[in-house]
Amino acid sequence: VATADRTMNPSKKAYSIPQDMMEMEPTGTQAQAAQDDTSSSSCCWLCLGEGPDASGMPLVRNCSCRGSSGFAHLSCIIRYAEIDGRNSYQSMGNIGAAFQECPNCKQEFQNDLRYHLERARVSFVEREFSDDHMLYLRALIHRVRVLNAENDADKAEGDQICFKMVSTIEEMKSDHSESEWSGEFMKMEAVVMYVIGLFHMNVGSEESLQEALEYFGSAIYLFTLLGDEINIISAKKNIAKIEAKFSGEEISHDEGNDLEFSKRQYKYWLGKLGEQHPITIRRGELLAHALYCSNQGVAAERLLAKMAALSRQVHGPTHNCTLSATSALKDVKDRRVFIDSRRQWFHALKYENDGLSCVVRGPVVESAGGSSSSMQEEHMLTLSLPITDVFPGPGTPVVCQGLSERAHLNGKIGDTRGFNGGKFEVHFEEAGLEPAIIKHENLRIVFELP
Repeated sequence: VATADRTMNPSKKAYSIPQDMMEMEPTGTQAQAAQDDTSSSSCCWLCLGEGPDASGMPLVRNCSCRGSSGFAHLSCIIRYAEIDGRNSYQSMGNIGAAFQECPNCKQEFQNDLRYHLERARVSFVEREFSDDHMLYLRALIHRVRVLNAENDADKAEGDQICFKMVSTIEEMKSDHSESEWSGEFMKMEAVVMYVIGLFHMNVGSEESLQEALEYFGSAIYLFTLLGDEINIISAKKNIAKIEAKFSGEEISHDEGNDLEFSKRQYKYWLGKLGEQHPITIRRGELLAHALYCSNQGVAAERLLAKMAALSRQVHGPTHNCTLSATSALKDVKDRRVFIDSRRQWFHALKYENDGLSCVVRGPVVESAGGSSSSMQEEHMLTLSLPITDVFPGPGTPVVCQGLSERAHLNGKIGDTRGFNGGKFEVHFEEAGLEPAIIKHENLRIVFELP
């Protein structure tokens, strides 16, 4: 008789959650992702120089270009972006995307290169287009989002930027009547309030957190007037995080609402930017995480596999999106099982002895924060146990076998959602198949989804 019933609902194994695009994206002193190495044949695509520039700065590339293409000097990129910005402003009323996007691969810059270019963008706009308040605010928003609030220099710069944004909004309001302050003006004010709230939240001091609450509250009021439900929910989630920090309590999650919210966000960005854009890929990763936390392991794994493959194909193996999605996919493919005889959680590795035994490694231990991790390598055990002793964890991909009365379910893949009395509630991937209660002995873990 199985005795695992009381312990078959562990906290989900923590895996790296991608940054929400509404959150800050520090890229300078904190984020040091892979920087492409220059090869002997690399040269600056702008000046054609092969070595460092006149100031000794080397060639850089932090986009989705591959091979020997896409390398340039930072100074050359800035010069190109300024020229392109002037031309774009004359023809379109904005400065284009050259400070943010590589003109060769058409993808956004990232990491240190983006950090420096966002600073250059602000300097350029302040120098040449200071009267265009909306353009100035966009530049400031892009800059503050890449700052690391834990770095003293970045924090000081962020404080100055927040002051500049509030002052600019006040100046704009003085130039417009109350009836005129709507549409794009109100939307910009709402985004400014939200981003300032994010910055103060990331600073993390008690005073800064109090300020963040005020700014998020202002953002919610404005987003409500605009009917922007997605950003209202985002702001409320951040308020909940701050209040939980003040109270010392864990944040309570409504997995159903979190999943629905993630689906709406992914659908929105998919329609707006297409499936290849880094924002859409990150939203897909967030959706996969929500699916995973809702014990929908098959859907989560398939979505992450799609995001990782798409990012690798479009952006290359060292791009932040690819690294993040690949890491998350590896974590989601971990098959955690409960070993009844040991009353512990292990990692399932494979079946052997014609499927009568399962090789497991562990145990998995709960951390103080409720997430799980493996013991140090020297304390890990590798065991081969009878399958009657190995129970798949919630959300584990499984396949049915050996069913006689419901033979049509044999070979069908689903994931485990509930457990009671030696039987699992299995939700199937195939459309049209209703969830079914399946005995433990009629299920096998799927280690690689077909």
